[in-house]
Amino acid sequence: MAALQRLQAATPGMPPWTDVHWRGLLAGDAIVVIAEADGDIAGYAVASLLRIPGEVLAELEAIVVASAYRRNGLGNGLLRYLLGEAQAAGAIRLILEVRSGNTAARALYRGLGFQEEGLRRRYYRDPVEDAVLMSLQFPQDTVALEKRPE
Repeated sequence: MAALQRLQAATPGMPPWTDVHWRGLLAGDAIVVIAEADGDIAGYAVASLLRIPGEVLAELEAIVVASAYRRNGLGNGLLRYLLGEAQAAGAIRLILEVRSGNTAARALYRGLGFQEEGLRRRYYRDPVEDAVLMSLQFPQDTVALEKRPE
């Protein structure tokens, strides 16, 4: 957990999650994907599973890649793996918020099929910036297969 916090603190624009926040995520219904390289954490992705009567949604909480490992597809790989895990958990879609000025992240999400659905004005602080709301609908036949009893 300390290594994840250090990586998050070293990433501009990421909120400083406390131990309490991390413990809540890890103890709750969450998916955490960690990439290691040479004994260090190169990146991670975290999604919460939101169980609503009759459906499951996944919400991307964070995706972080250490500066030394950016621009080589690691973020794409982390997100693809996380999407597969969310589908396997029965999620029907994944939702997220991203800074409007984070063009690299928005391009990554669009490249994986995410659609922009809306805007939250002045959502982020330090600096103040709008949040773009995006989501990816999972194929329903895949979700249905995962939910079938054996």
